[in-house]
Amino acid sequence: MSTPQPATPAVRPHPAFSALVGLTTLGVLLQGLWAGLFLGGTDDPGTWVDVHQYGAEATLVLALLALVAALVWMRHHRPVVIATALLFVLLVVEFGLGTAAEDSRGTVVVHVPLAMLIMGLAVYLPVVARRG
Repeated sequence: MSTPQPATPAVRPHPAFSALVGLTTLGVLLQGLWAGLFLGGTDDPGTWVDVHQYGAEATLVLALLALVAALVWMRHHRPVVIATALLFVLLVVEFGLGTAAEDSRGTVVVHVPLAMLIMGLAVYLPVVARRG
């Protein structure tokens, strides 16, 4: 009979890293809400487009700060640093697509599915950080 393997102990990520990832994830979630408000055909979509743009800028800054926090406090957890860097890079690409979407409606076809991928990564990142 085999003996059960001990579970890998949970790692506590640095609180600043956790907070920044949490705020970035909240920003990504709110981006979907705000996009739905102006894509849904409201009377004044311009206001929500502006809110969506400012939210994207704030979320991008938070993701950059989360990456810096990962490099400083989580550098010994390579998967966490890689996942945080990937989140930042995807948000930069998403921001570029969103900016280009003002000129071309074709980029929305990539912008929206990429947002779903980013949301999944943002939710998965704390799990990776906790596993160590």
